[in-house]
Amino acid sequence: MRHLPPSQRPRRSSRAAAAVAAVAAALVWATPAGAQSSEAASVGNRAQTAFLRDDAAALDRIESSVRAWAKSPDSFKLYAYAFVQFRKSQMAREARRDEQAMAAGQACIAALDAALEASARFADAYTLRSACQVYVGSYSMFNWYRYGSEADDGLEMAKRFGRGNPRAVLVEGLRLWFGPVFVGDQDKACDVFLQAAKGFGDQPESSITRDSVGIRWGAAEANFWMGRCSRNTGDREVEFQYYDRALRFAPDFAAVQRVVR
Repeated sequence: MRHLPPSQRPRRSSRAAAAVAAVAAALVWATPAGAQSSEAASVGNRAQTAFLRDDAAALDRIESSVRAWAKSPDSFKLYAYAFVQFRKSQMAREARRDEQAMAAGQACIAALDAALEASARFADAYTLRSACQVYVGSYSMFNWYRYGSEADDGLEMAKRFGRGNPRAVLVEGLRLWFGPVFVGDQDKACDVFLQAAKGFGDQPESSITRDSVGIRWGAAEANFWMGRCSRNTGDREVEFQYYDRALRFAPDFAAVQRVVR
């Protein structure tokens, strides 16, 4: 099945487009009460930049500087700390440092458990925790039995409290991609990644939402995964269209740069 980028698909009727716009404008993604923590957003965005650039040393320095946040009563700081650990887990996995990847993933889960105890309607904390549970669970069948159902439950909560958040859709795609045979389905994962890519839209600013504490993540990854899906189907033209879109969201995305060079 050919998954064309949004810019290549036929336009909806103006009436349908207006209805979609009205629904999008009404979406409010749940977040803890109070002003967002600019400090947490800064830390998260620096971690995202380090991840995109494949800069493990910078990510380690960031993690060291906020290690105390693992015990913070502030849900935003707990979320930002967990996000740092999430990116550390992904980078360690790519480098085949499995013990480090597991440890970072479990630290992510623990921090988000605490964040959700403090703010039970924090939708994107459920989303991020599910992402970490998917990565940790994917290491073994035992881990999947421990974390897989929790990831499913977390995504249900994310959708309940953060209706319309494409980050939850992205993580659902990761669950299908990395899940064991009785759960995983890469063809279905690609359909879900397409939904996520469409949900983020075309503008880089759409990757920032209230519910992510102002951390810019998800949009570039959704388009990166669609590029991989298109590569798997042999559609090189569409593959590179999605990689181009990913680079619009994140020009420093090293994983994409390596493919398009």
